[in-house]
Amino acid sequence: MLKIFLNNIFFGNIIRIIDAFIPKKNNYWGFSVHHIKSHQFIENARAVFEEVKKDREIKKILFTRDDFIDFDIEDAQNLEIIKLVTPRGLLLFMQCKVLFVTHSLSMDYSFRYGKSNFSVIKLDLNKRCLVNLWHGIPLKRLYGAASNEVARHLDRVKYRHYERKKYRGLICSSDVDSYAMTTIFQPIKYKNVWITGLPRNDYLLIKDENLPFYLQKQISIIKQIKNGRKLIIYAPTYRQTNVVTDSEYYQFSHQEIDKLKGLLKKHNAILGFRMHYFRNNQTLFNMESYVDNELIFTMGHEIIPDIAPVIREADVIISDYSSVFIDALYVNKPVFAFTYDFDHYKTRQEGFLYNFHAIFPGTMTDEFSKLLDHINFELTNPSQIFTDKYKFSKSFFYNYNDVNNSSRVVKMVKQELETKIRNSCKKIIKF
Repeated sequence: MLKIFLNNIFFGNIIRIIDAFIPKKNNYWGFSVHHIKSHQFIENARAVFEEVKKDREIKKILFTRDDFIDFDIEDAQNLEIIKLVTPRGLLLFMQCKVLFVTHSLSMDYSFRYGKSNFSVIKLDLNKRCLVNLWHGIPLKRLYGAASNEVARHLDRVKYRHYERKKYRGLICSSDVDSYAMTTIFQPIKYKNVWITGLPRNDYLLIKDENLPFYLQKQISIIKQIKNGRKLIIYAPTYRQTNVVTDSEYYQFSHQEIDKLKGLLKKHNAILGFRMHYFRNNQTLFNMESYVDNELIFTMGHEIIPDIAPVIREADVIISDYSSVFIDALYVNKPVFAFTYDFDHYKTRQEGFLYNFHAIFPGTMTDEFSKLLDHINFELTNPSQIFTDKYKFSKSFFYNYNDVNNSSRVVKMVKQELETKIRNSCKKIIKF
């Protein structure tokens, strides 16, 4: 308890006081490894980094929690990779004018110790440009839109509420998404919600040979597994099993798996199972126990860290309430929802921001046998992506469908910095 108290005092109050006296440098841009998978530098943060990595005028600082890890970074100029909780790491952290987060500052840049202890490194957020590159397009009721039970769990770190107020930028993908993000991340101001699109979605459309090497490697792994066969991806979302009573992961029967394998053989296909990376329960989807590396394969985050290679190589995507289906819309892939716990999820867990039946472009079913029937029909008679419902869903979630999401984010950051400089000059002149 004493160690926890001292760490909270140092990384909270003391660091905040020191930070107030450290000059911030406009060209110091801070990035973080994944907030849970500390050995990975992926998704939106990586895409923005790739956009500016050759810009020598911007000092890119990648903060890690571990000793040096090879992140397959190529041709970067003016880059420093540093462990955050070191004297130099903390100094650079406090010098950064621009900080990117993909979840929250209190998670991405926290000091972690022991099995589950962490201390929030508190900064003066009035003096920097804090940008949230949220990792997906939310369908669930999170934070400001969450039910009381879930909201208490998600916002148990009070600093998260404070930092949301200080975001200079929060990315989103469409007009409708901007309204949802403003509600979720309240008390953020709507003007600070940027409709840029998701940077990682650039990598859904860029040609293979033009992708960064680290993504080409992941695509190569998937292609080897496919070996010329069709790929069906099953990517279910996380359940609040530790917070909400009766939250459950689906347990497949032997008979269901046999029918699945029959479908796969019929269409010369394989199934790639991609479990949510956050595992805080021993009872998960038992699909993992049926992996045979012949028809059913694991395509989890340890093997394929990024979602873009998975979506690119997939022929069909099965999910439930995960926004992975929205990623699939970007490249016109058919999607299906296995909603075995729909009512429980809607009323007891996160629930939905929208009428799920209205915005989901494909077929929904709570019976696995019917799910297989629907997939069989689509593989036999491809038609879903041409429907009006599919086109509506795509326009609902996306203002842009191009490869310029990362460049739009960088442009917005630079505009924000220029605005701050102009406002500072006006204050000096007025004084």
